[in-house]
This record gives sequence, C-alpha cells and structure tokens, in this order.
Amino acid sequence: MNERISKYLVYAVGEILLVVIGILIALSINNWNEDRKLRIIEKELLYDIRENLIASSGELKNSITYNKASISNYERIMHYIKEDLPYDRSLDSAFSYFAYWRPPNFTYTAYETLKSKGLEIIQNDSIKNHITKMYEEEFPFISNELRAEWEAFQSIILPFVVKHILYINEQEAQPNDFEALKNNNEFKNIMGVKMSIRKNSIYIAQIKKEHVDELIRSLDAELNRE
Repeated sequence: MNERISKYLVYAVGEILLVVIGILIALSINNWNEDRKLRIIEKELLYDIRENLIASSGELKNSITYNKASISNYERIMHYIKEDLPYDRSLDSAFSYFAYWRPPNFTYTAYETLKSKGLEIIQNDSIKNHITKMYEEEFPFISNELRAEWEAFQSIILPFVVKHILYINEQEAQPNDFEALKNNNEFKNIMGVKMSIRKNSIYIAQIKKEHVDELIRSLDAELNRE
C-alpha cells in the first residue's frame, strides 16, 4: 500500500513539475517576445530621432551660414560709412540683411513620440541621457538666446527700419538718406549690437551643432550594433 502511495506521489510531483516547467517556458517565451517587440520599437524611435537630429544639424548649419553672411554685409556697410564713401547700388543686398536673421527650427516630433512611449524603452543610459539633455536643455538654450535678438528687433530695429530703410524685396533694401545715416549714432549703435548678437549666435550654434553631430554618431553606432 505504501509503495503504491509513494509511486502516486512521485507521479503527482512529476506532473506538477512538468506543469511548472511548462509555465516557466511559456513565460520565458512571452517575455522574450515582448522584449523583442520593445527592441524593435526602440530601434525605430532611435532611427526617427537620428533623422530629426540630422534635420536640426542642417538648420544650425544654415543659420551659421546666414548669420556669417549678415555680419559680412554689416561690416561692408560700416566700411562705407567709416570711409565716407558714396552710396553704391551693390549695398542694396547688404541692407536687405538689416531686418532679417535665420534662426534654426528644431524638430521635436520623434522626441515627443519617445516620451509618450516612455524614455525607459532606451536601454543605453548614455544615449538616453544625451537625447534628453539635447531636447530638454540644449535646444531650449539656443531658442532663449535667439529671443534676445527677436526682442531687440521688435522694440528697436523694426521702428528704425520703418523710419529710415526702404525694403524693395527680400534681397534688396535702400536707406532713405545714406548721407544722413552716416552721422546717425542710433544706426551705428544698432549695427554694433546686431553684430555682437550675431557673433554670439554663431558661436553658440557652432558648439551645439558639434553636440548634435556627436549624438548622431552615437546613434549610428548604437543602431549598427548587433
């Protein structure tokens, strides 16, 4: 009798163990499938962020190029003023830069999607922190710096343009009286401020572009990792 009970117990325990092992295997397979799905989503998000960053790097490059051109044109105008040279029609293009600048427009679409999915989906902590810093600190910092020129444009530059400069089109503008402008200290002060702000904007944009490009390279390495 005891032998039969022992056999039954062994059989029952064996059945239980098989069931438990089966459940564990099923859970393991399910977890593997879920993790695989998350890794696919992670890779797609990282790829989209990379594409957005490439676009943002291009925006910074265009901003740097435009602002460098604007400084060259401001310096050209100031050269004519300092040397007391007569107005030349070639200055029309230089004056067209007076009321314009080229701020970079950053794309946040992929980062917003990442936040909605949860930042923890990114396994590489270094890349996750780098992405977060870029979108939460560095891009907003650039936007805040550009706000200084926008505020100056609204309060000082636009009223001056309305009074003293005629815009023919986006590529051409002429002062109403260039000879009077030569002795206008307000104009000289505005030009000095604009050149200072532009040079600072270029400096910041160059640093941030290096940071963006560095993050792009890190993403390339991560996406190419097996």
